[in-house]
Amino acid sequence: MVAVNGTSLSSHDNGSQEETLRIGAFNIQVFGVKKASNPKIMNTLAKVLRTYDIVAVQEIRDSSQTALPALIKVVNSERANYSYVVSERLGRTSSKEQYAYIYDSDRVKLEGEPYTYSKPEGTDPFHRQPYIATFEDRNETLNLVLITVHTDPDEATEEINSLSTVLDSTRQTCPVEDNFVIMGDLNADGSYFDENKANSLSCGEYCWLIDNSMDTTTGDTNCTYDRIIITEDMESYFTGNSGLFRYDLKYNLTSEETNAVSDHYPVYAEFAFDSTEA
Repeated sequence: MVAVNGTSLSSHDNGSQEETLRIGAFNIQVFGVKKASNPKIMNTLAKVLRTYDIVAVQEIRDSSQTALPALIKVVNSERANYSYVVSERLGRTSSKEQYAYIYDSDRVKLEGEPYTYSKPEGTDPFHRQPYIATFEDRNETLNLVLITVHTDPDEATEEINSLSTVLDSTRQTCPVEDNFVIMGDLNADGSYFDENKANSLSCGEYCWLIDNSMDTTTGDTNCTYDRIIITEDMESYFTGNSGLFRYDLKYNLTSEETNAVSDHYPVYAEFAFDSTEA
């Protein structure tokens, strides 16, 4: 295996090249102007985000709409070329949140317009509707339809069970696509959700890539709140490499410094494909 511009490539005798995409999700706890004004936190976040080709961010709380552009500026200060798309401000209460997809424009491109899930008339299954976007690698070989969500802790079970309906709706919206990924802070553990009980996404049609034993929180709790779930068609691309990114260990942070960044660790999964197939 060789590395080209930071991309892992495997050359084969038939001339094919295997390329790997790293995607994931990160709840950057209450990300807004306060964190954006802290250079140390911003530099740590930028280093974390640059390890991904696409990362879905949850819990952006910023009515000024200045924190995320400031973060992208720091990300790109190291000769990177990341772009982002961001949802409208969502939530049933006065405390609104936004989702964002931050992606390496040299590796992937956005296809079409991202959108928030349109709830069926007469229903209100989510405090913050899922945010959906389609990406394609630059060689136009692999398409990914990404669905990110931050469930409400008090209704995590109900919201997680509603995600199969979101996926069915997304399939109708994107009928030519096969590769779907649900990821984000699902609050899928602890008192919020029984991870050992059957749910609408626990059948064989779906594969949960973040194991129940992984603690995705930075504090004293031991909970797997953050998840990446793929559909069957995506399994053939999955490299087997997934988990959480311990940025505290990677960047030698104290507990206080770690928790200042977030109360969650980001999660990731890697997918490989033949970049010469297009």
